[in-house]
Amino acid sequence: MDDDHFKIYIDQLRDGEMENLSEEFTPEFLDVNEQDLKFVDPVHLHGEAYLAEDMLMLHLDIETNCIIPCSICNEPVKVPIEISGFYHAVPLEEIKGGIFHFQETLREIILLNVPILAECKLGKCPQRSTLQKYFKPESSPDSKEGDDDGYRPFANLDLDQIK
Repeated sequence: MDDDHFKIYIDQLRDGEMENLSEEFTPEFLDVNEQDLKFVDPVHLHGEAYLAEDMLMLHLDIETNCIIPCSICNEPVKVPIEISGFYHAVPLEEIKGGIFHFQETLREIILLNVPILAECKLGKCPQRSTLQKYFKPESSPDSKEGDDDGYRPFANLDLDQIK
């Protein structure tokens, strides 16, 4: 992929100029070689870059899809990744040569937004009923069962006696 699409030229942003960003990148730049995580759809990026005093500001909206295994049946599930209103600030003194490469920043924010779990069929995996006996029963919102704070070994300790 042409590396120029990931560059922001600081000199072009002087005097209050703003650079509008609207790009579509192939997922290869993400450099993901995982069995349980794949990117096959393009990454759509819209946003702007501008200077705010001595900082380069990026304001981005990012959309793509990833494929991860269903947490119930392990079948591949396509999951949307939508990041809106992402801001990234970089001090100008950290930008060498007046050119900021945002490829690694974009890669990082996408990978940080990959969901940990997903379920196929929009949360209605057909295997769920087969595996239901292995799941923890869901508590109702009114039950006190969910209010347990867990094991508290020092709950009965009287701190006034220690003084």
